[in-house]
Amino acid sequence: MSLPEYLTISLPFTVRDENAKLVWWTSWLSKLCAHRLLGDVKENKILIDLSQTNFLKYARRRCCDILPNRRYIDGIASLIQSSLKSARKLRQDIGKIELKQWLLFQSEAERVKRGNLNIRLISIDKVEILVFNHKKEPRKITIKLRTPKGYKKVLMTLVEKALNKGIGYPARIVLKEYNFYSNNLHLYCSLQVMIPYNLYLETMRKYNKPLGNHVVGVDVNVDRLNLAIVDKYGRLKDVKTFWFREITSRGYRRKPAWTKIHQAIHDMLDYVYHHGVSHIALESSEIIGYLRYYWIRNGDRKSKNYNYKKSIFRNKIIEVITYKASLYSLKTIYVSPKGTTHSKKHDEAMRKHGLDRHSASAYLIALRGIERCTTIQKAII
Repeated sequence: MSLPEYLTISLPFTVRDENAKLVWWTSWLSKLCAHRLLGDVKENKILIDLSQTNFLKYARRRCCDILPNRRYIDGIASLIQSSLKSARKLRQDIGKIELKQWLLFQSEAERVKRGNLNIRLISIDKVEILVFNHKKEPRKITIKLRTPKGYKKVLMTLVEKALNKGIGYPARIVLKEYNFYSNNLHLYCSLQVMIPYNLYLETMRKYNKPLGNHVVGVDVNVDRLNLAIVDKYGRLKDVKTFWFREITSRGYRRKPAWTKIHQAIHDMLDYVYHHGVSHIALESSEIIGYLRYYWIRNGDRKSKNYNYKKSIFRNKIIEVITYKASLYSLKTIYVSPKGTTHSKKHDEAMRKHGLDRHSASAYLIALRGIERCTTIQKAII
């Protein structure tokens, strides 16, 4: 699992009255384009094999009568093509794939257009958006954002560089919920800005070099992070658990749940950094792209399947640990999870060190991390 090219930051906002109608119409026009392109691909699967450039050209010809904006068509076409390619890698039947119940529109990065022409940040708490009414007439509206305090520093750098034509960023408007108050439409939305990872690292890095050369193994679960720190000889130095058990309660909302997970990850990384860790070993999970499980659904792999939901959840946590580890100058190693939960070595580790089963798994992951780290060093030499 390589480091991401972009990191997504979500900035919530509320819009109502006429502006809400404009955002609503633009979202639905984009959704109609998505349905048409998906239908075309189902009828002619060779379209998936087109290069991105040729697929975008095809999408513009097919959807210009629905949405009169090339950049928004390109955004939705890129979303559909990448999702379908991901589904095919998972050997899913393209003919059974349907769109999830989302409403959104997005525009790709354009450095020379001051970051993004259609969805442009004009400050850290304001965005200018190109929208369309029911007659497909374009308008520009300015929306006030509720920017979290932790994102202000990196957004300030992004906006400054973008307005000086030094950087571009993809951006997406996602409708979360809607209500009618006194016959007025209220939309609860999110601006998703994709920040270049190098910029994020440059702005948010906490430490420049590790304090030691220990390896930590991390066993990721749905309610905790179990870790085991070992030295380069494989001797166990420390074990610890970082809990977020409250998020498993029925009805616990997704946003505060991920806030607690992110905090637990930061606490864990800060802890291992100050205990002399230089490498963090994680299970090598199946590479499931972000888009493939957020924007499409398949009849054979329903979201009600608990094990599938659990694996996606754990993989997402591993992804977050991966990109946040660099903030603490920690290098990431991926090892095979086979035998780290149910095996003779696992039982021996529990008895020898008096560990619970999750800490024992973390210990075995750490040992495999040492082997993997040694192999990489030999290859470099």
